[in-house]
Amino acid sequence: MIKVSLLELDKHRNETSFRYYVVNRELFREVGIEFTTSDTFDYAMVGQASIIDKKLSLQDSVDKGLEFISKISGDYIIFDGQDSTTLMGTFDVFSQSSALLFLKTVYLNDFELYKQGWVNGRMYWGSGNYSVPNIDQYKNKMKLSGTNWGNTLFPNGKFNFYNYDTNKKYDICGMFQYPLLDDVYEHNLCQTPYYNQCRKPVYDLIQSNKYNACKLIDGKRIPQEKYLENMYHSKIIFSPYGFGAYGAPRDVQAAQFGSILIKPKVDWIRTTPNMYVEDETYIACEQDYSDLEEKVDYVLDNFDELQPYLIENFRKRLLEVYNPINLVKHTYNLFNNLDGVIAA
Repeated sequence: MIKVSLLELDKHRNETSFRYYVVNRELFREVGIEFTTSDTFDYAMVGQASIIDKKLSLQDSVDKGLEFISKISGDYIIFDGQDSTTLMGTFDVFSQSSALLFLKTVYLNDFELYKQGWVNGRMYWGSGNYSVPNIDQYKNKMKLSGTNWGNTLFPNGKFNFYNYDTNKKYDICGMFQYPLLDDVYEHNLCQTPYYNQCRKPVYDLIQSNKYNACKLIDGKRIPQEKYLENMYHSKIIFSPYGFGAYGAPRDVQAAQFGSILIKPKVDWIRTTPNMYVEDETYIACEQDYSDLEEKVDYVLDNFDELQPYLIENFRKRLLEVYNPINLVKHTYNLFNNLDGVIAA
């Protein structure tokens, strides 16, 4: 049995990253991995919340992260649980550390793209200030965690699928935050205009009155019960990019409620489990939304045929890829490939 300590589990972003290990603790014990919060361990798991502080400058954040890991006595693994492909902050600590592995929920499919500069490392926000030109020397330690937001939301792999309505009253559900009014900073760079720019085309289409759409007024939240009710009664659910690009709760809710998911392409993302298969579990539009209206019209014109096909495929895939056994196997293999670990 190897003991893996989940450091600072009580911190929010650490808890969401590690939740799957905690919920399925007994399954992991069956293959010789014990997740704990003990000070005595074989390996420590260091979550992003322990090593980055987005309220600080990047350099100050990295210095703070390096100070934290300098106090770890023993082998450790860094875990970046962000739903964005950016490496900003976490990789900068990892590259100056003695971490055995760098685990991340989502990567760019093509690691060469990390060598280019993107706005705070987010490719879908456009050219910008952060790149990783020396990534090649670290790639052999950079692995997929085998988890993402789907595991956080449904850690036991169980989904509540509802009998779906075939006569939905709304064409589109566009209840997402836009505009973001507060100035949100990440390492001294204001994120708000980039966040808004990648949602504006969807917002403009919803506001055009071409479709019967349920939407938020000025981005203001509504009661959760009403929010879910509106989603259930919508033929299409939009899921635009935001701070992240993968696994928004509404994506899974589309499958739960029998609504067809439309979102920008995610074939440039590398992750496992992967719930997205174009034209089988969701309808993809271009990243710049140039064909969004065309996709909406296609779905509405063919809704009676598309709904059962896409929804049943989506539900089947969710149950397959988020089966807890898959993560246990993935995690087992990660540890089994470390030096000094003997497989039982």
